[in-house]
Amino acid sequence: MYVGRKHMSAKLVAFEHTRDGPPPQNTLLFVPGLTDGLLTVPYAQSLAAAIPSSFSFVEILLSSAYSGWGTSSISQDVDEMAQCVGYFKSSRPKGKIVLMGCSTGCQDVLGYCSFEGSRPLVDGAILQAPVSDREAFEFFFKPEDYRKHNELAQQMCKEGRAEEMLPNHVSLPILGARCTARRWLSLTSPGPEHAGEDDMFSSDLDDRRFQLTFGVAGKRGVALMILYSGNDGFVPAKVDKEALVARMEKAFMDAGGKLGKRSGILPGASHTVKEEGMVRQDLHERVTHFLRSVERGEVGET
Repeated sequence: MYVGRKHMSAKLVAFEHTRDGPPPQNTLLFVPGLTDGLLTVPYAQSLAAAIPSSFSFVEILLSSAYSGWGTSSISQDVDEMAQCVGYFKSSRPKGKIVLMGCSTGCQDVLGYCSFEGSRPLVDGAILQAPVSDREAFEFFFKPEDYRKHNELAQQMCKEGRAEEMLPNHVSLPILGARCTARRWLSLTSPGPEHAGEDDMFSSDLDDRRFQLTFGVAGKRGVALMILYSGNDGFVPAKVDKEALVARMEKAFMDAGGKLGKRSGILPGASHTVKEEGMVRQDLHERVTHFLRSVERGEVGET
């Protein structure tokens, strides 16, 4: 049973997990990943109970939730998140707001903090399982099929059919939704340019690409913590997780960003931290420490 409060702004819905005591002034806005939605991420309920009582845990239901991702985009998610952030800033004007993304929710959060355009400012950002969809898709498709799917999507875009759906056999059996040619190429981000909007965390991206995302976020003054799952099943064995996270953090800090002291690898954790016990407790403690640091304005200091 989930106890909480529904918030609505325009056509958007957010679910706030509530607890006994006075209503918190600070808000942790949670954005789940591809195919997820309200109450589907394994650790959401336990994290909602574990964070400081001065923060509320609010899950955002974007139009890209569940099967909606196939026709959406990171830019659209960011626009909808801005509405949600504005709503809570208006209702809790003295409070802090921290964004937390899980999986593809991390692209949403980093996009919010780095894309061009005017949006309500947030005080912090947490990236849990910021993995590459392009590299993760290698687990789902045979190399020859992957290549053919990319070529089909590229041809459709050249013909002006970017918003048309790819054939059912491309994404529906494995990813649970039909997908436009445009969104497919955003996720798979074929080379040599690897220009997909979703392609923020691939291990082969150069430092310049990280500067355009993590670096811009650092310049904008948002505090950041990365929680990269140590046993993430969607990360190829060839990827050096520690080195990749270090490059992300360096791009952020070189731009003046304030990094949470407990940012880094989450040992023993799967992609969505399905594990209970010590692994889940580690997640709770790191997020709690970061939120308290943001609340006190001490990120990067303690």
